[in-house]
Amino acid sequence: MAHSLKLIAAAAAALLALSPLALRAQAAKPALYTADQATAGVTVYTQACAACHGAALEGVSAPALKGAAFGEMATAQNLTVDSLLDVIASSMPQSDPGSLKPEEVGAVTAYILQQNSYPAGTAALARGGAGLKDVKVTP
Repeated sequence: MAHSLKLIAAAAAALLALSPLALRAQAAKPALYTADQATAGVTVYTQACAACHGAALEGVSAPALKGAAFGEMATAQNLTVDSLLDVIASSMPQSDPGSLKPEEVGAVTAYILQQNSYPAGTAALARGGAGLKDVKVTP
């Protein structure tokens, strides 16, 4: 009987370790940008991106940049933060590809990450940042 209770206790502990709270903690999104950078990104996004991607990043004539549709696209393209920065730098806005300054690319990417529940941190986001090739973009 004591052995059975130990097995039950071990099983309960294992289930608690796999609880949604524990899973969320394991899958926490990294802090990749500063709050000021995301705030600056709102202005860049409004001026250069919203006409095609929508005021709420919902997608209009271009894909959504947050939510389920964005998540499906990001997964299908194996999108990383590094590749998102590259796409924005080289091909956005569609009306004038490559016209954004490096700090604008970082700012608008920070805003997109913020809108997809990535937390702000202490270091600014920039192309070529360490580890960005390994961070998958998820909504």
